[in-house]
Formats: sequence, C-alpha cells, structure tokens
Amino acid sequence: MPWIIIAAIATASSVTILSLVNVYLYSRYKEPFMKLWALAWGIHVCRYLFLIFSVLWPSSLIFKEINYLCIVASAVILLAGTRNFIGRPLAHGFTVTGTAIALWTIGILSTGLPVMYAIVPIFAFLAFTYIRIGIEVLKQAAPGEVAGRVVGWLFIVWGLHQADYPLLRPIAWFAPWGFLFGSIVATSIAIGMILIYFERMQRGLQEKETRHLNLIESSHNWIWEVDANARYTFASPQVKELLGYAPEEVIGKTPFDLMPDGEADRIGAIFAGISSRRDPFHRLENTNRHKDGRLVVLETSGVPYYDGQGSFLGYRGMDQDITERKQAETRREVSREVLQVLNEPGDLKQSVQRVIELLKVKLDLAAVGIRLQEGEDYPYWSQSGFPQAMLDQENTLVERSAQGGICRDQDGKVRLECTCGLVISGRVPQGHPNVTPGGSFWTNDSFQLLDLPRDQDPRHNPRNVCMHRNYASIALVPIRYKDKIVGLIQCNDHRKERFSPESLQHLEGIAAYVGAALMRKWSEEERITLETQLQQAQRMESIGRLAGGVAHDFNNMLGVIIGHAGLALMDTAPAEPIQVHLQEISKAAERSADLTRQLLAFARKQAIKPQVLDLNETISGMLKMLQRLIGEEIHLCWQPGSRIWPVKMDRSQIDQIMANLCVNARDAIVNVGNVTIKTGTVGIDDGYRSQHPQAEPGEYVWISVTDDGEGMDKETLGHIFEPFFTTKGVGAGTGLGLATIYGIVTQNNGFIDVASEPGQGATFTIHIPRYCGADAAGALQHQVPEPPRGRETILLVEDEPAILQMTTMLLESLGYVVLTAGSPSEAIGMAEQRPGGIDLLMTDVVMPEMNGRQLAGALGTGHPRLKCLFMSGYTADIIAHHGVIDDGLYFIQKPFSLPVLAVKLREVLEQV
Repeated sequence: MPWIIIAAIATASSVTILSLVNVYLYSRYKEPFMKLWALAWGIHVCRYLFLIFSVLWPSSLIFKEINYLCIVASAVILLAGTRNFIGRPLAHGFTVTGTAIALWTIGILSTGLPVMYAIVPIFAFLAFTYIRIGIEVLKQAAPGEVAGRVVGWLFIVWGLHQADYPLLRPIAWFAPWGFLFGSIVATSIAIGMILIYFERMQRGLQEKETRHLNLIESSHNWIWEVDANARYTFASPQVKELLGYAPEEVIGKTPFDLMPDGEADRIGAIFAGISSRRDPFHRLENTNRHKDGRLVVLETSGVPYYDGQGSFLGYRGMDQDITERKQAETRREVSREVLQVLNEPGDLKQSVQRVIELLKVKLDLAAVGIRLQEGEDYPYWSQSGFPQAMLDQENTLVERSAQGGICRDQDGKVRLECTCGLVISGRVPQGHPNVTPGGSFWTNDSFQLLDLPRDQDPRHNPRNVCMHRNYASIALVPIRYKDKIVGLIQCNDHRKERFSPESLQHLEGIAAYVGAALMRKWSEEERITLETQLQQAQRMESIGRLAGGVAHDFNNMLGVIIGHAGLALMDTAPAEPIQVHLQEISKAAERSADLTRQLLAFARKQAIKPQVLDLNETISGMLKMLQRLIGEEIHLCWQPGSRIWPVKMDRSQIDQIMANLCVNARDAIVNVGNVTIKTGTVGIDDGYRSQHPQAEPGEYVWISVTDDGEGMDKETLGHIFEPFFTTKGVGAGTGLGLATIYGIVTQNNGFIDVASEPGQGATFTIHIPRYCGADAAGALQHQVPEPPRGRETILLVEDEPAILQMTTMLLESLGYVVLTAGSPSEAIGMAEQRPGGIDLLMTDVVMPEMNGRQLAGALGTGHPRLKCLFMSGYTADIIAHHGVIDDGLYFIQKPFSLPVLAVKLREVLEQV
C-alpha cells in the first residue's frame, strides 16, 4: 500500500477525533465557533478521504478536485471559526480569495494543466491563512494565557509548513514525515483551542465570581443562602453590620434562631407555607435580635434554587435593614395614639398612665416614668417598669442638708440633685453630645458616666442609681408648662444603643403633648378653683355684710354690759356673793365680743394693727399656752425653721391662727397623739402656681400644724373653710374657726394648703408673704404695762346714751375729768367754752351731723395740741371711708374692757 494512503488514514483518524470532540463541545456549550471548528475539521477529514480516493483512482479528476476544494473550504471555515472565537468577523476578502482559488483549481484540473498550477495557490492561501490566524490568536492572548500563545505559534508554524508543501512534497522520504508533522500540528492546534476556551471560561467564571463578591460587598443588604432545611450555607459580610454576627457564626443556623420567640414562631409558620409551595417571596418583614440584644427589623426577599436535575436545594435572597423606617412609622403611630389618649375625656392621670404603657410597649423600653412638680419637689407622678425600691429611693430630687432642711442656691431656688434635677432645672450644658437643643439628656451607655472625673460631670450630686440598676440607655425629656419646666419623661432600658437624635426628637414631641394636656387640666382646675374662691368670697361677703350690719349695735350693747360689769366689780368687795355673778356676766360678754371679732375676721373686715414679727419668736412665746390648750395627753413638738424671714401682720391674728389650728388638731386626735408645729420659707413661681393657683408669685414664710388624728376625706376638705361648717357634735363648735383663719390669711395676702387623708392625720400650712420693708429686722413690739390712772381732761362724744354713760363711768373710775357730749355740735360748743382746757378727744367714728374725723378737724383749729382716740363698733371697711384706720391715728374697737381702755388712753396721751 502506498505510504500516502497510510499517512492519510492516520491523519484522517486524528482529525476525525478532533471533529467529534468539537461536535460534542458544541452540543454541550452551543458556542458558534465550536460549530465552525467541527465543520472545518469534518471537511478536513473528507479531504483525506478524497486524497485516498485520488491515489486509488488516479484517472478520476473529480476526487482530486474535491480534495483540493475541501482544503480550501476547511481553511476558510477554520479561519471563520477562529475569528469568531477571538471576537472578530471574517473578512470578505478571504471568502472571495478562497472562492477564486477553488474555481482556479477546478479550471486547472479540468484543462489538464500540471497539478502544481493548482497546488501552489492552494497551499499559499493556506500558509497565509494559518499565519494570519496565528497572529490574531497571539494578539488576543491574555497575560498569562499560555495555551493562547502556544496555539498562535502553532498556527504560524502550520502556515509555514503549508508553504513548503509544494517544494518538499515530491521528496519521497520526506513526504510521510511532512504528513505526520502536519497531523501533529493540526491536532495540537485543535487541543490548544479547546484549552484556550476552557481557560477563558475559567477566567470568566473567576471574574464573574469576583464581580459578584464585589457586588455583594458593596451592597448595604445582607445576601444569604439557605438549604432545604432553612439552614444558612452562605452569609455575606453585611450580617456583621446588621445583626452583629460574623458570617461564620451564622452558617449552620436558621433565620428563626436569630429572632425573638414569638417572632420566630410567626415567621416560621409563614416560611413553611412558602417553602412547601417553592414560591418566591418578597419584602417579608421580620424582627431579629441583634447580638447586643436590641431588636432589628429586616425586610427579606428570596427565590428558590435547584440543581441540574431540578431537585429543590433551598433559597437564595437578601435582607434589608428597615429598622429606621419602621421606627419612624412606629413613632408616627405612637404620636397619633398618644394624642388620641390625651384628648379622650376622663381622668388625666389614667390617660397619662396609658401613655406611659404605650411608650413602654411600642418603643420596647424597660421602664418609663413621668415626674411632675409637687410643691418644690418632683416625685414620680406615674410610671411603669421601675422597681419599687428604686422609686422609694429616687422619689425626691431636692437636696437636703444634714439637718433635713432644703438646700437653695444663691438665687433662693431649690437645688435639685442628679441628672433628673439637671434637666428639670434647665441647666443642661448646651452643645454637650448627650444634650439635645430641646434640653433633653440622653445616653446609650450610661456606665461611662461612672468614670467621669467630678470636675467634668455636669450633674449636681450624681446618685448613679439608674446605672447601678443596670440601665444602660437613659433619656430624660423635659415637660414644659407656660415656658417653664414642670417635670420630665424618663425612659430607661437595660440594653445599649436604644436612642437616637430622631427618637429624642420624637420623645420631645410626646412631652409637648403631655405638657399641653397638663396645661388644659391645670387651667380647668385653676378655673374651678377661681370659681370656688369667688363663691367662697361671696359667701364670706354675705356673712361680712351681716356681721357689719349688726356689729355696731351688738358691740354697743356688749360695751355697756362689759363696762357696767367692770364698774360693779370695782365697787363690790371680793368676799361678796354677787362678785361671782358679776365675773360670769363679764366673761360671757367677753366671749360674745370674741365671737363678733371672729365673724369680722373671717369676713376680712376687722380693724388690725400690723407690725413686723419674727414668727419663730412669736410662736415660741405661745407654746405654754398652746400646750395647756391641747392638754397634757397630746405631745406638742416645735420645729422652727432656721433664719426665717420677717412678716408684717397683727400679733393677735397669729394668736387666733395658732389657737384655732391647735384646738382643731386636738379634737381630731383620739386619746393620745402628737401635734407638730414647723416654720420655714419658700419661693413661689409659676410652676408652683400651676398646681396652687391661689398662690401669688413671691417669697413666703410658712407655718405648718400637723396632727396624727383621724384625718379628712376629699368631700370634707372641700367645705372646711365655709362659715358654720363643722364636723364636731352639736354644741362642740361654732364652725367659724377655720373660716376665721381663712379670712385672716387672705386679708394678709397669704394662702393655705391642706393635706389630709382618712386615718393619716392632717397638715395645715399657712403661707404669709415675706416683709421686705425698711424695718424688716423688726424688733418685736411688746405690750406696754398698764399705765397709772390719769388726771387729764377728756371730751367724750358718743351718740348712744347707754355707751356715753358707761364710758363716762369708766373714765371717771380711772381718775380722768370727763366732758360728755351726745352729738358733734354739742362737743364743738363745749370746746369753745374751754379753750386749751381739753387734753383728749375720744369720739365715736360714725355719728349724725359729721363723723369723728371731721369733728377732730373742726376742734383742731382752736386746740392744735388736742389728741384724739377714735372708737367704733363698725367694721374696718365702713370706718375706712371716714379715714380713721390710716397709719398714725389711734383707734379702739368696741366693745372694750376697762384694762384695755386704760392702756390705750395712756398710749395716746403720752405720745410725743
């Protein structure tokens, strides 16, 4: 068998294998260039078959023609496939050239010209084509792509081999080796092309994987993959930022392991249904527990994935953090619900408690409380979640001295302790990282405050109780009423990172809602209080008019009784039996006069003589009398405040107040008990007035009387200052005691607070304005001892005959020379008859013809050194119209006793 047939069969076999390989690759990967390669190598196989046929039947030109045409066609198609592989289209020149050479070959063989005329162009075309392919492959070889470079050079070598074919083919010994060499080169090229493809596929996959990883890392979302049992098989690094776990910590866990129990059950049931149907899911909201304990809301989307056989493998998807968005939605919902609750009718305290519970649940906080101003302190008004032991310990914010007194700053304001006090006093340092522009204080790691040096801690006397209770996150938001801080909302949680500037802004809005609700409540209470005060004033005014109407005639009659009883006692020996009856008559008249003075006191119409007093000294002088008044079985405790301010009021009014309060305290105590009297000072501002609208702003001295008796209910407290209201039995009280106190205190521009509960005793606190006049130091004015009997001449003017007669007798019994006149005109006539012979004018205020002040003016022309003493049984508001109660004038209230009259006369006559 000729060697060429053997070489052709061997080469055809190798090329056939290459063709089949390319057919398989095309069927697997569907790449167009593989199809072209397979076709090119297939045609190349045909070339060798027709070569064998042309050797076996040399006379048949058709086999030679087809052989040469196959060579040209396979070259063109191979070039097309390679150009497609490197991403370039086949140039039209190659196709045209190949066609021309094919036609030329057919023509040469058909005309019987020498075969070399056809072989030389064919193999020249092949040489050019393969070298061109090699150059293109070398240009497209990527850095580090070995197969591409090898294939490029193999193509060039193959092209050179094709160029020497016409020259070396006739050499008998070389021809078989040339075929073998070409076969090896062709096979190597084919294998190299396949390697280039897979190398590029691998590089593409690596690039794709790198791109995917870069995309995953650049995403804000957490990319994940779970298997058919919902266990994580992949987690992107974002899980660390979202939930605090490293990716390797998540692998092997299920999503439900990262959720609170209730949420895990809910989402688990939903996912089981989705997974059973192999459905994709989108934007499934779920709450997860961060590694540090806080809650994170995620929005999850996922799609199922399968293997090559269609078996379900699990889900791939991503999670997006929507916590801020959900928190914003929650804040809007909370604000709406808070407004709804606060605007509902009903008890405000119950509404505020509902608001607190709402904040605690909706904002997922451990404890929420509200402090409100009560007097000068800020106790918890309502709360949820705080331990009772902490509430007992922290209920007061006022700083107290070692003796228990309230500490004040240089402006007289109460000093408040700890961070709550810092916020309520409005002294938070602006610009501090833990302070908002609205004056709120917040921290997500309170334990850092424990390490602050004292000079860097803005708080006054920090207690750190919240830190010791393991509250890491704390927010203190001020509540304002009429531009004044009246309390705060306190939010605590054991977890860190619970608050943000946005959440603090939301809480400040809630505080504004609460402040507005309190304003409505306090404004309504203030309106009701004012109406009550108006009604009380009207009732007292009615009684006052009644008292004023009867005072003159009643006092005149009492004056006659007291005067004649006094004179009778002076004229009767002590041993006579009638002496006892006269004393009882005198006592009864004095008690009647006291009753009249009480009526005038609660009506605020009694004539008073205010003087600067030290209440500590005044009350100290009364203690023995008060102890006798309440009895020895009751312990009287006196706790005077230190360095209290002076007040200006009538000393007798203090006597009335203390006597009435102590008697009431005694009557409230069954058997034995305690009565405690305290004094102190307080500054009243608008915040205090929000809960005590009867108080006017300013500085006050207070007196409190506390008993541990039976106490009073709210209904009784609402009536205690009404005239003639009493809880005592018939005949045991007049019902004027507290009404009298109310009148005295109000007359002196003060106010009263009462605190009492059934079985808890009662505390009455009297507030008297601080006196800041020039004589504020005010030495106490002691009563002058009874003066000796006088010998001066007194002109007595009184239009009531009985009073005129009785007073004349009293004056004469004291040794005075008395000139009596029943009217002003008669008095003027007497004075004209005795120029310079009258030392004192003693006249009633309200009389026919002219009043006492006018009479004094008329007599003063002829008697410039005449001294005057005015007397009246009318109330202060009536005689005020006659100018009698002005400062510097002397006045005595009817009825009066002989000792009182004697003292007053010497006081007037001995004036300089």
